[in-house]
Amino acid sequence: MKMEKEKSSKSTISSSQVFFTHVCCGLVLAIGFWVAHNVYFINLVSDPTNTLRLIWAIECPVVILLFSCFRQKPEKCSYLKAVARGLLGLPAGALLNAPGALALGAPVGLQYLEKSVNWSLLMSLLTFLPAASVYGSSWTDWHRIFACTKFNPVAVKLPPSNPSNNGLHLNSSPNYGGVELLLFHAFEA
Repeated sequence: MKMEKEKSSKSTISSSQVFFTHVCCGLVLAIGFWVAHNVYFINLVSDPTNTLRLIWAIECPVVILLFSCFRQKPEKCSYLKAVARGLLGLPAGALLNAPGALALGAPVGLQYLEKSVNWSLLMSLLTFLPAASVYGSSWTDWHRIFACTKFNPVAVKLPPSNPSNNGLHLNSSPNYGGVELLLFHAFEA
């Protein structure tokens, strides 16, 4: 009886719903780039801070509202609670993404802080926030997600960059110098 009740409480999502959700998120991301370029006349090269901020501000409500529809156990978790979990997941995911940015060679310093924060918020929006909206703080669901992932660290040494080879290797910029990376390759067990 309990097993039958547990099966009925889990929501099923059709492939067309998943496709529609991802297409909507992709279109809104493209609209964000279009608005930045054609309305505000900024891009990631000329003004990365404001461009990143504009893109994640446009994309955030759509991702939260769409992925909150797919919350786990909808009879126990209201739509507004899933939206609140998404809003809380945005800064939490940004805090988890920031060390990754630093490991991949993001420059450190107060002059780069605003760019790094906006980058972390955008990455959190695309990676962490959908799962936070769906699963919330359910430790068993998060454990189930990561239980099937095996991390194999690989150390990589990037040579110091100079203007003659900019763009030839990962994150090359005169600001970075030689950077050691710890890359994680995730393989499902």
